[in-house]
Amino acid sequence: MKAFLILYRAEMRRYLAETRVYLSSYVSAMIVTAIVVAMFVFSTDFGSDPAYWVGFLFWNAAATLISESCVSISADKQSGTFTQLMLRPTSMLTQITVKTLTWSVVNIIIDVVFLVAFFLLIGAPVGFAWPVIPIALITFAGLFGLTMVMASLTILFTKTASWCDLIGYAMMFLGGVTVPVEQLPMPLAAAGRLLPITPGIAMSRAVLHGESPTVLNWLLLSGQSLAFVLGGYVVFQLIMRHGRRHGIRMRY
Repeated sequence: MKAFLILYRAEMRRYLAETRVYLSSYVSAMIVTAIVVAMFVFSTDFGSDPAYWVGFLFWNAAATLISESCVSISADKQSGTFTQLMLRPTSMLTQITVKTLTWSVVNIIIDVVFLVAFFLLIGAPVGFAWPVIPIALITFAGLFGLTMVMASLTILFTKTASWCDLIGYAMMFLGGVTVPVEQLPMPLAAAGRLLPITPGIAMSRAVLHGESPTVLNWLLLSGQSLAFVLGGYVVFQLIMRHGRRHGIRMRY
């Protein structure tokens, strides 16, 4: 536990330092997000829904969870420092967990402040209820399973990081962020319901509309997230074992 905390503090200092260096890129990304959100708010009938904003929070956090680990590993492989990560006394899974936790804490706080302020700025209602917090934590735990898969694929194939943006926008489309899943074609709706972000958004919006989640809702969300975590862990271990046996491609 002590080693984990030391690694976490070091990663937090590194991440904050990188944020200061690449501040313009972060501001640019936030402006792009604001434009995308504004288009959906003003062009659909859901803009007056006080629960609409929470879908964008889940999507932004999910995209960060998946993309940041891939981008970081890809950058380390390109700069030649990835080998040093492999030689650390802590496991690669622990390092990825620390990195993901670091990015998540910082970015989710920024996302909440940014999205709430932006929705209020454009005159869109913002609802809140305390059950949204545990729903979000369970959902993000499930998304960490997908993060493990993408991170391990990036370790094996560096260009995996190039697909993270596509996966992020696919989650926005399939997860019911912009339009309800029920309005999607049946095959896409079925694919969307497999993602942990989908029931997480649906439950959060139901809570913000004054509904109380049932025990079955909690069990289904927890079970789906647990399945993603276990599946992600198994895939991660298999890919890492394959990489140790057959080598890891360091070329970009």
